[in-house]
Amino acid sequence: MLTMTTMTDGSVDDGNYLVLVRAQVMTRDDSSGGWVPMGGGGLSYVSVRKRLVFATTNAERTTTDEESKHEYLICGKRITDQVVVLSCTIKKDFEYNKVMPTFHHWRTGDKKFGLTFQTAADARAFDKGVRIAVEDLLEGQSVCFLSQIQT
Repeated sequence: MLTMTTMTDGSVDDGNYLVLVRAQVMTRDDSSGGWVPMGGGGLSYVSVRKRLVFATTNAERTTTDEESKHEYLICGKRITDQVVVLSCTIKKDFEYNKVMPTFHHWRTGDKKFGLTFQTAADARAFDKGVRIAVEDLLEGQSVCFLSQIQT
């Protein structure tokens, strides 16, 4: 398992993530043309996680590589009360934009999300995690072979 950045002040679920940073989770308010905090605001732990999706055969869950797939999620959990404020699957229509050194946003389907990072280093680490997830999904490679990916 690869853990690129671990900026933790406490436990964050199972630690099964490509990247974990602290950021303010935002959503686009098209009526006002601006970005607003999600879930009442507050700093969140935001991660890119890889999740196994099991194929169902005869009502049984299988775990063989041939019968299972994976997906990537961007998850945000508010630090103060552990409320999940963001859960977004990275899909084929995913569009990621680095607007400023500490603000990135993306679109998937008709939803728009953004992150205001605590530091530019957190933003760069998150961007790298997103790029790895997208490359893995596009190329069908496993994260185990990250040493072969040129960035």
